[in-house]
Amino acid sequence: MKLDRTVSAALALLAVACPSSVRAQQPSVSPPPTTSATAPPDDGAGRALEVVVRGNRVRPRVPPKDRGVAGSMVQGDRLKAPGKQAADVLRGEPGVAVAETGGQGALATASIRGATSAQTPVYLAGVRINDDVAGSADLSLIPLWLIQRVEVYRGNAPIEADDLGIGGAVFFEPVRPHKAAMGVGGVLGSFGTRGLWAWGADGDEHRAALVGVRIDRTKNDYPYVDDRGTRFDRSDDVERVRTNADVQTLDAWAVGTASLGMDGRVDVLVNGVTRDQGVPGLALIPTQAARFTSRRLLAAVSAASPCGADGTCLLRMSSSALVAGSTLDDPLQELELSASRVQLTGRRVDQSASVRLDVTDRVTLVPALRASVERLLVDADGAAARRASRASSRAAIGAEWRASDAWVLRALGSGECDGTSLSGMSWCSKAIPAGRVGAQLSVGALTLIGNVGHYERVPLLGELYGLAGAVRGNAALLPEKGTTAELGARSTWKGRGVVQGAHADVFAYARLASDLIAWRRATVGYVRPYNVASARLAGLEFLAGAGLGGFLDLELAATLLDPRDTSDSRTMSNDILPFRSRLVLSPSARWHTSAWSGAGIDRVALEVRYTHQSSRYADSAGLVVIPAQGALDVEASLSTLRDHLSLRLRAADALDQGRFDIIGYPLPRRAFYAATELRW
Repeated sequence: MKLDRTVSAALALLAVACPSSVRAQQPSVSPPPTTSATAPPDDGAGRALEVVVRGNRVRPRVPPKDRGVAGSMVQGDRLKAPGKQAADVLRGEPGVAVAETGGQGALATASIRGATSAQTPVYLAGVRINDDVAGSADLSLIPLWLIQRVEVYRGNAPIEADDLGIGGAVFFEPVRPHKAAMGVGGVLGSFGTRGLWAWGADGDEHRAALVGVRIDRTKNDYPYVDDRGTRFDRSDDVERVRTNADVQTLDAWAVGTASLGMDGRVDVLVNGVTRDQGVPGLALIPTQAARFTSRRLLAAVSAASPCGADGTCLLRMSSSALVAGSTLDDPLQELELSASRVQLTGRRVDQSASVRLDVTDRVTLVPALRASVERLLVDADGAAARRASRASSRAAIGAEWRASDAWVLRALGSGECDGTSLSGMSWCSKAIPAGRVGAQLSVGALTLIGNVGHYERVPLLGELYGLAGAVRGNAALLPEKGTTAELGARSTWKGRGVVQGAHADVFAYARLASDLIAWRRATVGYVRPYNVASARLAGLEFLAGAGLGGFLDLELAATLLDPRDTSDSRTMSNDILPFRSRLVLSPSARWHTSAWSGAGIDRVALEVRYTHQSSRYADSAGLVVIPAQGALDVEASLSTLRDHLSLRLRAADALDQGRFDIIGYPLPRRAFYAATELRW
């Protein structure tokens, strides 16, 4: 089936700028935290309570949903710096690669361990915001201001995720209210950035609610160098100012939680986002009048309740719905979409259920079911209306056997049946199996972890038929299959003397894929997917931190990736897969003190973080190279009036080194931001 260019562009705009898919949260079904001493507090129903991190930040960053896989977690002050977006938070995490298309509010995506962004599910409050049409999740639409923590699972995802085997998963977990509080704040920054927000919460340990609203605006009128298409000839370079890149965003939250019976709990979440922005185009082809508006309303309800008198059974159910819409106006036909106006509407409903069964004191089983239906409506001037649908269902089961105090064995398997159609409803056109088995051995302060898994993935509509502007489709794509493996160790040391705590985490991994879906540069400004007959992606990830003297925290994250095309039919001498950096380094240092509390200053902190990303090929022949890039971020914070008033400053790309994207969108360079918030 072949789509015309207008519908291809329309599908893409919904996918990358206003995600229309929702996969409801399958609430945490991880076994009891018997294998790690770093579990966060629990509310009695298996849901992690809010954890406020202050002072020493070198505690192990192990995410709580599944401690049997490689992963990391970001929380606390790292989420609060002004002007910081979700892409900035993830950029320095081991195994994570971020792609951006501009400044504040511009499309940004994340991928893990050499996978594509379509292979990396991203969840907001347990709801998957990737689109089943094009697959990518837009990180610029993640509202960090009310996010409590970010959990990154590399290579293998927990059972809460619905894609278990390719690129891990990223979870953005919002703040959960538990007491009465209020806050107001604002931010000012470079390139016309400004914002205001207010929130309020009330309640106790039995029931609580939080409501918050934020308004952000930015002009994104940053300077960039226009090389006029001659990258290696600087004599004709001209500095220009980015035009038609302004963004206005309104974001609202409502979160509620209440006790359900003796030991149960019900949670309700509603998030709405509206955005109006210019569509600036490529560096060489700027636009003047193209505009894009988007809106998204997400609602989710989840409940957990014991289903056995002895506490060995816990039932969890979740329902969610999402309605998203977008409108592209291109009156001057600057984007070459064959339509001056495109309107898209997406709807998705999702239902899931799981049961945690403690069969014995050492064996836990977690069966889970999920079903969802998505509808996409596309209306473009001069073209017939299109209606696409996607239906999927999945059965999964997780098992854990705590064989001894040292050994833990785990297994996770699922079967998913998906159907995608551009007319009517297809309920099951392809069955997709996935699963993994793993083992964990604890010896003193050292924990060894190993996992082996299998996955399959069918091409998405966006990969088959193309996306807007810069991305073309390939209707001949074949389904991708592969095997994953990881082996690693993590360790924690308690502080003594000058060193007041340290941790280290190192993992080696490999993925062997057949008919790997990859991307390559087809011509100037365009990329196109293709099948790599066989590929091997191998790498090494390292994360370590130490606290010195109670006032200095040091951390280093490093990623080595070796992405190879191992196809027998390969005709080019270059075998490095495109768009993948082979080295990412992110060292950081944070100084903090409470020594001036007698003078009314509760806490002061200063953090310096540098991120280096090695060069990448932009084509399979290795002829076009995206240069290496680096950025130094400096953040400072001050808290006073018994933590009721805070002031935060941030210098992004403080050395003004500049960063580069993949296909020609200029990124902002050095920028400064300041924010203040009053809480009571």
